[in-house]
Amino acid sequence: MKSARHLVGRSLTWLAIGVVVFTGVLATLPVPQAADGPARGVPEETFAIVDVTAFDGEAFRQGWDVWVEDGRIRHAGQKLDLPEDLPRLDGRGHTLIPGLIDGHVHSFLSTLRDALRFGVTTVLDQSTDPAFAAAQRPAREEVARGTEADLFSAGMTATAPEGHGTQYGIPVETLTGPDEATEWVRARKTEGSDWIKIIYEDGSAFDMEIPSLDGETVAAVIAAAHAEGLAAVVHVSTLETALEAMAFGADGLVHVWRDEVVSEADARRFREAGIFVVPTLSVMVSADDSALAALVRETDETMLSPIQRQTLDGRFPGGLAEGGDVAMENVRRLRAAGVRLVAGTDSPNPGTGAGISMHGELRLLARAGMGNAEALAAATSVAADAFGIAGRGRIAEGRLADLVLVRGDLERDVSRSHDIVAIWKDGYLVDRAVGSAGAGPLAEIAPAPAETLVADFEDGFEARFGAWDVTTDQLTGGASSANAAVRDGALVVTGEIAPGLAFPWAGVIWMPGAQPMQPVDFSGREAIRFRTRGDGRQYSVMLISTAEPAGPPPAVTFIAPEEWTWLEIRLEDFPTATPEIIAGLAFVAEEPVGAYTFEVDEVEVR
Repeated sequence: MKSARHLVGRSLTWLAIGVVVFTGVLATLPVPQAADGPARGVPEETFAIVDVTAFDGEAFRQGWDVWVEDGRIRHAGQKLDLPEDLPRLDGRGHTLIPGLIDGHVHSFLSTLRDALRFGVTTVLDQSTDPAFAAAQRPAREEVARGTEADLFSAGMTATAPEGHGTQYGIPVETLTGPDEATEWVRARKTEGSDWIKIIYEDGSAFDMEIPSLDGETVAAVIAAAHAEGLAAVVHVSTLETALEAMAFGADGLVHVWRDEVVSEADARRFREAGIFVVPTLSVMVSADDSALAALVRETDETMLSPIQRQTLDGRFPGGLAEGGDVAMENVRRLRAAGVRLVAGTDSPNPGTGAGISMHGELRLLARAGMGNAEALAAATSVAADAFGIAGRGRIAEGRLADLVLVRGDLERDVSRSHDIVAIWKDGYLVDRAVGSAGAGPLAEIAPAPAETLVADFEDGFEARFGAWDVTTDQLTGGASSANAAVRDGALVVTGEIAPGLAFPWAGVIWMPGAQPMQPVDFSGREAIRFRTRGDGRQYSVMLISTAEPAGPPPAVTFIAPEEWTWLEIRLEDFPTATPEIIAGLAFVAEEPVGAYTFEVDEVEVR
């Protein structure tokens, strides 16, 4: 406890069961810039990789040539008759695989770039803002240079009022009964959902109580999806709900359950029903750190973006290790019964990272008994087939040239999948540097000015560098309010926290960069210091390290007492891997709902 300084450190690791979606940010996001061609000696667009061990999506093929022309695979096979002037890359000692497909992610901006830098060329998003999904859709229809993985998405998920999926600040149209299913599904189809995802989750597997759709409504949504020509997948956490979803006609389950081990008879029932399962072992075992620890150690730290480091460092609370063991055994039994398994990570949940966790998932699937070819198929052709994603997941004539060249022999050791030599997206070489495909606006981070004083408010609502503004949860559909005024040389912030969101906030934000939410490097600084007074309630200082936060920003709380008090928050107190990188500092009220008043003055980063 830091009560002597009126501070309470708080980790905003997300206390969620499945998804982590926080697409709202505290200020306007910069628009991603168009990609430039990478300056490398590796060929792209029209070329051939020769004499390579190729995994074509189903099996390993020795001594293959793969001819790429205008971003698609023209021919693939042994000893192709290639044009003499065709650029060639010697594939001996390497394995060529299709671009990986992550069957369970939650995407927003930088996660798509981070995924691509680790060879995940397509992501299957299981819950995101429909507007975001719509904005990403045109890119997947083009054969062109890009810096992001292609996105296919369920869009909005079907859930109960106050059910799982409603707690992240994104507007969700909930269902209260089966009679609403047809209209709800048609609305999702109009929005462009590629399939329908249903939440069948009461929290019992996690010793929680969460409102859930009833079985009749789940069955009605599945039937309505099929009537509209859409597949239906179901989020489950228990064997009981998994069996019920299967009986209702679900096409897939987007988690394996961890409450009890499936019997051989029930495993056969899943196979006979033709249902597929996306186990998401990466998030199931994240608490014991066994899956990704070695992988992260083997990865050059400079390859990880700030967001990847932040989410990889996160952990779910509680004893998930035992549940992870049950989940692993269920995958073994489902695999032995012949159930289709799709590789998916549920990134960027705590303990996972976009892109990199797919390589950990492959290791976990192999640990669960899958052969190397089986595991790779789960992350390529099986994923594409299960979700009806045409033209992906295989090395074959006419397919998109989404390719990953890996050093070594994956037929013998799939754990080498992260040792990537080159990635091609639509035939174009991917620049794997964090500052190109991975970080976008973070590519160039300016150093902070030498001055430590941010604002003393003697000259009004101005900062010595950067700018102040108000910020509220209205950016994510909330109704909280904030007003800021300078009185007697101090910043006075008043407003009201409104109900309706899982993470309500309102207050002020200081952005140190020349542009809104432009990160600035405060390396060498140790603390944020300021004076405050107020109504005695608890407030938070949120530190936003990037213009594209992967979740609720890390925060430290403080009390605003009636009398002026000096407070100091050390940067290391913020639960983030990069506290020295600051795109914004928000001084905000959060829960409980109701009116608030606080003042700040003499703000420094020192």
